[in-house]
Amino acid sequence: MKPMPNRDTYDVVVVGGGPAGAVAARESARRGASVLLIEERRQIGLPVQCTGLLSVRGFEAAEANPDVILREVRGAFAHAPDGRILSVESPRVHAYVMDRDRFDCNLVELARNAGVEVQIPARAVGFQPGKLSVQADGKTEVIKTKVVIGADGPQSRVARWAGLAPPEKFIVAIQVTIPYEPEREDFVHVYLSRTIAPAFFAWAVPSTRGYARVGLGTDDGKKARTYLDCWLNKEFPGRTVMGFNAGAIPIGPVERTVSDGVLLVGDAAGQAKPTSGGGIFTGISCAKIAAEVAMRAVSENDVSKKNLSEYEKRWRELFEMELRFGMLAHELLCRMSDEEISKVFETADDPELLTLIGEHGDIDYPSGIAKALLKKPALWGKFLQVVPWDMDLLIKALRYLL
Repeated sequence: MKPMPNRDTYDVVVVGGGPAGAVAARESARRGASVLLIEERRQIGLPVQCTGLLSVRGFEAAEANPDVILREVRGAFAHAPDGRILSVESPRVHAYVMDRDRFDCNLVELARNAGVEVQIPARAVGFQPGKLSVQADGKTEVIKTKVVIGADGPQSRVARWAGLAPPEKFIVAIQVTIPYEPEREDFVHVYLSRTIAPAFFAWAVPSTRGYARVGLGTDDGKKARTYLDCWLNKEFPGRTVMGFNAGAIPIGPVERTVSDGVLLVGDAAGQAKPTSGGGIFTGISCAKIAAEVAMRAVSENDVSKKNLSEYEKRWRELFEMELRFGMLAHELLCRMSDEEISKVFETADDPELLTLIGEHGDIDYPSGIAKALLKKPALWGKFLQVVPWDMDLLIKALRYLL
């Protein structure tokens, strides 16, 4: 690893070596751009800050090596506050559990193979249109670049330098690895309870044989570790904690993701799904659009906000309605008491409905279940009686679904 870039001028500089950044860099290079990818961590993929759960669709879009897959996922056990457990299963594989650090490393290696120059560790410390200050090995160098793609996470410095607002809300996710033998090798567990994980949910995802990634998300970051410790002591008493990590999940797309010479992708753009916190599929999908738009703007020698705004339009056409619907679902969950959540589970404990969820459930497009329910008035009518809707929220949801 070289401490500083080999050259001082690039068509595109990508800040952040996570999946969205690696794919943005790779796709830019494939289109003929000279590309520098910088990552401030000393090792790509570490520390791991997610469950490593990715849809089949997302994995295929990433083009990663299949050997990073640890297991396939076909269903979930959903736990209600009152102890009721619903089993939802699909006849097909819905997702993969990945060896997340190897997945990230593989994507960066694919970027290198496409011609991207990668600098690790290197930190972006300043930006002006056409210039990015990069610090590495105690030295700072000004890199000339036509476009900067900010893939530097929820607290994006690139966004701040470009005058772009942060995501609407942050969920603190906290996770441990513990010894674990699953009932079903191809199932994950999801726990919905304000007592366990206020404003979000908890999970247990089998990973390598004999272990699971167990954690929760909450909007009460100061108490996140307390919530996790209490839940672990109750649900998984006596387990040895083999690893620990935490991070912030941005939910709610930002107001703007484009400025003069700047595009934001992934968590920096608030492109994570509010219903699950997952952002790999949306991030890499938007990264591909960003690379295409950036390279066109470079070839036209016009990297103004106006010319780059095609990226804004295209990614929002693809995902904004889904993300907005997800924020409504999140808002609804935040309103619900444990008693109300348990009533929803009781209503959902219906063979026809569980079959519908199994057939239409999609972690990338969760509104699919709601759209399928709209065609079954007898089913969704039951939910209107137990879910604390108000008319404004209901109208917004229907606008996104119809």
